[in-house]
Amino acid sequence: MAKLTFLGAAGSVTGSKYLVEAAGKRLLVDCGLFQGTSELKARNWKPLPVDPKTFDYVMLTHAHLDHTGWLPVLVKSGYRGPIFANPATIELTTILLKDSAHLQQEDALHAQTHKYSHHEDPQALYVPEDVDPVLKLLKPMPRSGGFDISPEFHVVSYDAGHILGSSSLELTIIEGGKKIVVVFSGDIGRYDQVILKDPATPSSNADVLICESTYGDREHEAGDPGEVLAQIVNRVVKRGGSIVIPAFAIGRTQSFMYYLKQLEDQQRIPRVPVYVDSPMALSATQLYVKHTEDHDLVFAQEEGSDGKGDPLNVHVFHLASSVEDSKAINNVKTPCIIISASGMITGGRVLHHLAQRLPDARNAVILAGFQAEGTRGRALQEGAKSVNIYGDVVPVGAEIVTMGQFSAHAGKSELLRWLTALPAPPGANIPDPRRTASRTSPAGGDTG
Repeated sequence: MAKLTFLGAAGSVTGSKYLVEAAGKRLLVDCGLFQGTSELKARNWKPLPVDPKTFDYVMLTHAHLDHTGWLPVLVKSGYRGPIFANPATIELTTILLKDSAHLQQEDALHAQTHKYSHHEDPQALYVPEDVDPVLKLLKPMPRSGGFDISPEFHVVSYDAGHILGSSSLELTIIEGGKKIVVVFSGDIGRYDQVILKDPATPSSNADVLICESTYGDREHEAGDPGEVLAQIVNRVVKRGGSIVIPAFAIGRTQSFMYYLKQLEDQQRIPRVPVYVDSPMALSATQLYVKHTEDHDLVFAQEEGSDGKGDPLNVHVFHLASSVEDSKAINNVKTPCIIISASGMITGGRVLHHLAQRLPDARNAVILAGFQAEGTRGRALQEGAKSVNIYGDVVPVGAEIVTMGQFSAHAGKSELLRWLTALPAPPGANIPDPRRTASRTSPAGGDTG
């Protein structure tokens, strides 16, 4: 009998790992980092209850770190099999893992130097040298349609609409002449959003459904994202301030660039300098332009039949490639917009910009989507008067704005829309009433 084991994600919004066992073979679906509170992050250091050396295959739904960020630890622990993903996910995973390793190494060194860690000798979970062995195991699978992982496992991919390359996976398990169909929703995106196609519900009669429910208990804030963003930009510029947007380099940054370009072209906001302080965001943006198979009809029309249109290119654009470029933004005293990772302010260059601009009441910080418990983003969202950045207490004087309209996760009604499009309720061939497993958290969460 096939067996499904949750090694992460259940009762949490991070650390997705699902182990499928059938006919003597083991398939791991996703391999994510735990993010958020110190208790959750501590789980990243604990070994799995099943030896990774015994795993035969890994398959990824998408590239976000809560679905891929533990791969270097898995490989360090002895996994040597293939890691299957579609081409866009492979390219994004490569970018994310390299950046994650670099940031972990940088943060550990900073903590050692300034001695603000609770650990006597703070170390990175993995370093850049641990990423290359992972990349050698990444193997392409189709963006859509069927693919045989092995005689025991056949998978069909569907657009999930969450980020570039994100997929819902329909896994058929063949054992003893019988078939069991398990659907992994992955992270389901928004309907009628910019750039990406809408989520597509698998068309199979699933025996088991594992569905994310990050926003299963509530809807996103109402309102047109462009209009809300225009209001923020206009009032901050009017008072001579700047806007800092802690944004995920993959997905969220591209959405903000799209809306800013639209608002400028429509003359609904002034043309102020936009600084994208994230080399990873530039690389991801290039991939968003490259992988046209994920583009929705409107975005494709704006690109034009010759592909020369650039709906992500604001008029006054600056890329901070180097550390020196990033530091130079501190010298900008006129109104500007700074987009920098990380999205929940857990690390990265955005920390330096916030340390510089949080105390000034003329400025604003836009929190784009859910902020996980234990992050600086959550602290700001809940009205913290100060935050700790690299061991220093930084007072909060800036306006803090949450824009749930930019969340990349489906809200309650969108999840129900995706679920009700299934041809039949799951579990028709399985008598166990506990047929539907759900990635859930009492507080919800948005990890990307």
